[in-house]
Amino acid sequence: MDARHLASRITAGFAQLPPQLQAAARFVLDHPEDVALLSMREQARRAGVPPVTMTRLARQLGFADYAAFRDLHARALRRPAAPAGFSARAGQMQRRQRAGGDAALTTEIGRTMARHLAAFGAGDGADALQAAARLIGGARRVYFLGLRSCYAVAFQAAYVYGLFRENGLLLDGPGDTGVDALRHSGKGDVLLAISVAPYTTAAVERVTYAAGRGVDIVAITDSAASPVAVPAGAAVLVPTETPSFFHTVTPAFVAAETLIALVAARGGARTLSAIRDAESQLGAFSAYWSPRRKRA
Repeated sequence: MDARHLASRITAGFAQLPPQLQAAARFVLDHPEDVALLSMREQARRAGVPPVTMTRLARQLGFADYAAFRDLHARALRRPAAPAGFSARAGQMQRRQRAGGDAALTTEIGRTMARHLAAFGAGDGADALQAAARLIGGARRVYFLGLRSCYAVAFQAAYVYGLFRENGLLLDGPGDTGVDALRHSGKGDVLLAISVAPYTTAAVERVTYAAGRGVDIVAITDSAASPVAVPAGAAVLVPTETPSFFHTVTPAFVAAETLIALVAARGGARTLSAIRDAESQLGAFSAYWSPRRKRA
């Protein structure tokens, strides 16, 4: 039996398991790497069951003990494998949904996001954010880059940054002309690039081009080995794990919003004045709805 067939077997018999064994089985299905790497007690703690329940699950599935069960997952982890694509992950998600139902999947997604956000900004993450804020705060120009799933993160960062600085530019445009602005880039400029696996080819190419022109790279990405982190002067690492079939960008949003907030917090009176001017301009055009104001 390999790990894939074991997962199918757990799913097929999930409904017949007692509640505690279901909790243990759901942990195994959702976190196969943790089964290989963590102690049985730690796995039980995360699954919310007594350690003996993990042993009972292993024996229920035909293993002599939990060590044999864990070894199967360790062998799967050591075996080289291509990263699961969206369709493969969608199949895994559907199996979890069939095993636990909509409520269990919804809860697991929520808990995953809560863990991500609870760990945000601690340790090296705080240092990376501060280094990134220093680079952006002292830049001549700041370019914002995010493609596909990361575009919304880059757009939000550029939009908020534009409320107090006029030297920011989002690299987008009709006909893929947004990249043209990089021809004017050079030393003293910063490119804030948001990209997570699977990395968009165009994003990597644009980061490489900018770095070659002497632009300082600030990356919000998922790994220190990612192709946008390698040339970066500051790399803010965010998790993307989720029970869904598609990677999450919620932590990337939090990182970008925190980063821009740090830049604004360091900006002093000049930033306050710029934000007041932005509020005045938005008010002049009634940008935000008010029950007491009607457009002419």
